[in-house]
Order: sequence, then C-alpha cells, then structure tokens
Amino acid sequence: MVSKVIFVGRATAETIPGWQDWAMISITEPDPVTGNAEAKVLPGWRSLFRTAFHDITPDHPKDAFLTLMDEQHAREIVAFVRQIATDVEGIMIHCKAGISRSAAVAKWIAMEYGLPFNHDYEKFNRHVYDLLVEAGKETE
Repeated sequence: MVSKVIFVGRATAETIPGWQDWAMISITEPDPVTGNAEAKVLPGWRSLFRTAFHDITPDHPKDAFLTLMDEQHAREIVAFVRQIATDVEGIMIHCKAGISRSAAVAKWIAMEYGLPFNHDYEKFNRHVYDLLVEAGKETE
C-alpha cells in the first residue's frame, strides 16, 4: 500500500533510475507544435502515468497555446492512483519545476491516503488540487 509520496522537478526525475516498488506521475507541458513533450523517464518504475497541462489557473489570461488542467485530467490521475495504490510503496510526481502542479497532486495523494505532507507548503497549484478533490469524490 502506498505509504510515501514525493514531488520533484523534471530535471531530477529524468536522472532517477526507476524504483521497482514505486510509481511515477509525469506532468509535462503540451508542445504547441508537436503536441508531445514527454519527459525522458528512465525505465524500472512499477507504473508510469503521463499527462500534460500547463501550470495555470482559470483566472490566467486566455491563450490558445496553453492547456488548463480540466476534470478529465483529474479523473485520469485519480483513477491511476487508485489502481496502483495497493501495489506500490510510494508515488513520485514530477512537473517542470517540482513546485506547483506536482505538489498539488502529492498533497491530494497524501490527503487521500493519510500520508505525511507539509501542510504549511502553499506553493501548490490550488486549481489542480481542487479538481483532484472533486474527482476523488465522484469516484468514491
């Protein structure tokens, strides 16, 4: 059962050989030209989930090239975590800087599974966190 959750930046995540008892959630930004901007995650992770959306909130000025996290992204993350939670020791989440989006996902996982999290940490993306909380309620 998942007992640990950590969040890091992409540069760190791309240097860590996979931990066989851990899963990784890889959050990147969609590339407006190719649509693909996957992180170069090393093999060895028990499970890997990839998603892509920008570190913005609904009040961000509209931009055709930016993707706001939506309910579907949240449902997919919740489904992945619930599917693998009993099979892994921990979950590592990364985003570009390891500060906002990944922290929001880590905070939700910590809340969902009663894991330690520094609740004084306030740099997490509240929009991402709120969507995960709502998606978690939908699938209970």
